[in-house]
Amino acid sequence: MHPNAKAAKRSLLSTLALSVALVATLGTAHGAGFAIYETDARGFAMANANVGRNDDASALYSNPAAITQLPGLQIKAGISLIMPDVDVTTWGSIDGQVPGEKKTSMNSYTAVIPNLYGTYRINDNMAIGMGIFVPYGLKSDFEKEPIVWPGAYNNYYTEIETVEMAPTFAYRLVHDQPWAKNLSVAVGLAILRTDITIKRQMALGGGYYSPLILEGDDWEFGYNLAVQYEVNDQLSFGIVYRSGFDTKITGASARILPNQAAGFDGRHSGKAWGKIDLPDSWSFGVNYSPVAPLNIGFQALRTNWGSYDKLTIQAFPDGAVSVAEKHWKDVWRYSLGAEYQLNNALALRAGFVIDKDPVNTKYADYMVPSNDRQIFSTGLGWRISKAVTLDFAYGYIKIKESTFDARPSEGVLGTKVHTGNAHIFSVSAAFRF
Repeated sequence: MHPNAKAAKRSLLSTLALSVALVATLGTAHGAGFAIYETDARGFAMANANVGRNDDASALYSNPAAITQLPGLQIKAGISLIMPDVDVTTWGSIDGQVPGEKKTSMNSYTAVIPNLYGTYRINDNMAIGMGIFVPYGLKSDFEKEPIVWPGAYNNYYTEIETVEMAPTFAYRLVHDQPWAKNLSVAVGLAILRTDITIKRQMALGGGYYSPLILEGDDWEFGYNLAVQYEVNDQLSFGIVYRSGFDTKITGASARILPNQAAGFDGRHSGKAWGKIDLPDSWSFGVNYSPVAPLNIGFQALRTNWGSYDKLTIQAFPDGAVSVAEKHWKDVWRYSLGAEYQLNNALALRAGFVIDKDPVNTKYADYMVPSNDRQIFSTGLGWRISKAVTLDFAYGYIKIKESTFDARPSEGVLGTKVHTGNAHIFSVSAAFRF
């Protein structure tokens, strides 16, 4: 076997481990870095602080139990545009190439995130709904040449696309009692589709390298539980539990492209297998209206990432095994938001989020250029008629600076991820029948 082919085989297994590890960061994660919170313009404008109260079909995302209060048939559809900006400085070298210190900017792009919700109230106490949205996603895009982007030996392109379908049934237990205006519960199925593409350069020695490309997909099932307790017209509470996913990446394949100058004819891995238990999460919310036009909300969201300590991957046909250490942390996300109904047609909204990152910097890499975040959001709602409402939102995400040490065997250099940011624009349309 050509020595470059042996190196390719070893590198391929390592990349499979890193790639499935990245998929594992998606799951039901509600922490910084990979969760997509822009699943509705109204909720995003309020920093998603609407767990206790939400009176449109997007409640299927924020608190499914609230759909018992939505009359008739309601449909809501929307789209969000996310534009990130990240700079990374690296120092050192991999395989004797690209020595020294270099600052690199991630390629600009705009991510398009759609969402669709529909609810129907069967009678005074029962309602059903279906939500289709993008709960998690990631795209990191750098130049593929190591002389331009020194981190290319670890990763130069990653794209994760997920779609969740959430059929839901909700039931109102209590209505118009002295101690409760409404008490509702909900149960739903979570069907998650994940598609992944990973690209990195593999060092062949002698200054030569060749792209390694991995692609895979997965279907997984989980469930959601929710409670909404509306004490009166002023005060309401909500709790949402989202189960973890038992993720198995069984359809993965990888290929290393040929490099004729290096005498390397390329390789294909066949299949790979990986498994990890993704964490569950809890969301707690309260909404309060001190005066009728004003709704103030608070949300605390807990994701139990502490269970994600390592990842085991087996590559076929030779059955070689690789273990990637992760040791992530349990994290909280805190949101404060408000909505003010200025008149019958116009509502004003604003919010602020502190979003903690679960990644352990000791094991960080370039597929995960994330850290703690602060999110500032604002928006408005325009009620065109009794049947139609448009919602608009803008958000600014500030990503905290981070540093981590070199791990040459994984293609990671000494690294500083500079303070990053992202601009987000969102619009939704709600229809009531």
